Amino acid sequence: MIAFLFGLLVALWPIRTLHPAGAADTTRIWDLVEESLDRNPEIEAARRQMAVMGAKVAQEASLPPPELIFMREGMPSFRYSEAMFSRVEIMQMLQFPAKLSTRREIAEINADHAHHDHMEKEFDVLFRLKSAYAELWYLQQSIALARRNGEFLQQALAVVRSRYGTGSAGEEDVLKASVESARNDNLVVSLRQRELSMKSMIMAILDRADSDTLGTAIMPDSLGLNVSLDTLMVRGMDYRPMLQHDSLAVMEQKVLLSQARQEYIPDLRIGLQYMSAPLTGFNGWTVTAGITLPFAPWALGARSAKVDESEAGIGRAAAALAASRAMVRAEIRDRYSRAVADKHQVETYRTAMLPRAEAARQSALASYRAGRGDLLMVLDSCRMLSDLTMEALMLRMDFARSIAGLEQEIGVRDLTYLR
Repeated sequence: MIAFLFGLLVALWPIRTLHPAGAADTTRIWDLVEESLDRNPEIEAARRQMAVMGAKVAQEASLPPPELIFMREGMPSFRYSEAMFSRVEIMQMLQFPAKLSTRREIAEINADHAHHDHMEKEFDVLFRLKSAYAELWYLQQSIALARRNGEFLQQALAVVRSRYGTGSAGEEDVLKASVESARNDNLVVSLRQRELSMKSMIMAILDRADSDTLGTAIMPDSLGLNVSLDTLMVRGMDYRPMLQHDSLAVMEQKVLLSQARQEYIPDLRIGLQYMSAPLTGFNGWTVTAGITLPFAPWALGARSAKVDESEAGIGRAAAALAASRAMVRAEIRDRYSRAVADKHQVETYRTAMLPRAEAARQSALASYRAGRGDLLMVLDSCRMLSDLTMEALMLRMDFARSIAGLEQEIGVRDLTYLR
């Protein structure tokens, strides 16, 4: 019987492996990444907004439509056929060419804003997807670990009951083994519920049907972080879409200042009119021209305030850009330090803590086998190994999340290709 228990305990050793061999029904993160880029509704909305803003460029560079006017004048008692004059006029407003160019430039900047918003949304969705995928992996690994523990506890409980029947084990051993088995069963139920919730979150990101499901998540054995903090900083400052958006906002405010100053330039209005007087038989043409008067005393205040507003907007946009850069730098440092710490701790668990916990379990088993210990010592050592393995799994999950956060902060989809 003791030999049988020894075989069960030795069989538990693979539990500590952080990355067991992938099952046939696996779901790879990069397949989900491609699917989310194609199907995610938030990304699709940002993509369509980009198309909307792009279509506005041509609109802003065009003149307003001409105005066609028809008039019947001098109608006695509104008798249409007795009107003294008939007029047909076409009128066009002509803006100074620089104004049209400025409006087009602003529309192009807004289109670029939409592009950067689209990229920022992509990185936000990918961060949430990768974080959820890492947690799904952790939960699935934890469920597998708990189920293996449950199998052992059931077998161990049977052994303890058998020994209790022969008088070689006390009733408290049976009770404690039963409580441990029930505790493990509750853990499996809790982890399974969290796994289903995480799958629902991922399927919402992918816009999948409720009837769909996901396979087993897998993680690579290697913990890749082969890029320096300085490289990440440079990359983030140059390529983060949010920073490019805020940098363009400064340029946009400068263009708006130019547009405000152009309001001092008058606009032209020209028209061509054909007039006929049926009562006198006169027919003739009239040419009209007009010009706006932006320098009128009652209009100068509004023009000047518009310039002041645009100048203040430049300072505001510059301050917002500086704040965004400081925030991104802080986030990169924070996530990088977390990733380094997580990587170090995972390697410590793999190379030191888990092997030592296994040695402790083997020692407890040897004492039990020699009659110097009891089963509870063996169960405690197995529980310690299980808890340490779960901690190692959680650290591996945190490392994956830190890497996903770094990818979002610096604006890349895969950090492993960055050197």
